[in-house]
Amino acid sequence: MSDRVRLAVAGLGAVAQSVHLPLIARRWDLFELVAVCDLAPSLRTAVGEQYGVPEERRYADAGTMIEQSGAEGVVLLTSGSHGEAALRALRAGVAVFCEKPLTYTAAEADALAAAEHELGRPALLLAYMKEHDEAVWQLSERLAGVDDVRTVEVEVLHPTGDSQLAFANLRPAPLDVDPDAVSRLAAESGRLLDAAIGAGTSDRLRHLYANVVLGSLVHDTSLLRAVLGGLVTVDGARQWPAGAEPGREPGSVEVTGELPGAVRARMSWHYLPDYPAYTETLTVHHGSGSLRVTFGTPYVLNNPTRLEVVEAPPAGTAAGGEVRSVFTSTGESFENELSDFHRMVTAGERPRAGVAEGRADILTSQRIIRLLAGDEPVGGEAARA
Repeated sequence: MSDRVRLAVAGLGAVAQSVHLPLIARRWDLFELVAVCDLAPSLRTAVGEQYGVPEERRYADAGTMIEQSGAEGVVLLTSGSHGEAALRALRAGVAVFCEKPLTYTAAEADALAAAEHELGRPALLLAYMKEHDEAVWQLSERLAGVDDVRTVEVEVLHPTGDSQLAFANLRPAPLDVDPDAVSRLAAESGRLLDAAIGAGTSDRLRHLYANVVLGSLVHDTSLLRAVLGGLVTVDGARQWPAGAEPGREPGSVEVTGELPGAVRARMSWHYLPDYPAYTETLTVHHGSGSLRVTFGTPYVLNNPTRLEVVEAPPAGTAAGGEVRSVFTSTGESFENELSDFHRMVTAGERPRAGVAEGRADILTSQRIIRLLAGDEPVGGEAARA
């Protein structure tokens, strides 16, 4: 294998156009884009021409692309569960870069773990970009010597996707997607949701699980896992206002639980359509200070991330007062995870998050959705999570 990894990209929507394709082109030293895939012929043509992908390597089906394109790695950016496409890739010996969510069910993750084990090498990177943020790495280093963490809080202020992507000059939404293909994908997603949270669950609960808990909040679940070991218990979850409409306005979601060492944690996720800018903070309070990471809009490349540290003055200085310091990272977390993927493929390095970490996040998400259900019966894996 050469130092440049031959990449295929499945799913040519917003995150592909605004983030991954530009970064793959930027990192020409690491990757060669050899194939693209999307349900929309017009999008395959436009993006293929833009990035110099030959017509014969523009595919409508991810499985066909994986098996015929000659790619050494596949970047899965499609919506819904990635279990089937990732499994086909691993069984074909093709490494997987997988955006959220990994899968809808733990059973799908178990199949991926078995396939990766058969390969005998790390072959799937789960792409939670906040785990690859340099400010988060600095936070972890600062916490290494702290043994009195009391509480951790995550807050997400989430405007519409359109407002976050207004800068990106995305291609118009395609109108030539095969409706039969869309119906087949919807049916498969429905089957997996039945397995995850039970058949007959409400549209509200299915939307919350697929699009909010696994579609967005899972980034924060993974962040807590990467920095502090993850939620060992989930003891509270609620959504409000009560009239939030399934599929449109998910409102606010709050999750509480406990991290290792009896550390309390709270995640607050607020969908605010008219909020001026996406904002996310992770705050850690311990016995002698605080640390706060502030993230910006994730689609804006090299958007600074700030780590603010509050601590006591050095020993021997005047009593009273505090010291505040700020670390600002302009490194691109999406680019960092692509670099990690390259090292996984070429050198066999284990990624920061893979199948095992994705499975743990799925179980946490199922515990959350069981509590969000309230009096509504929940079945499938979530009933046992």
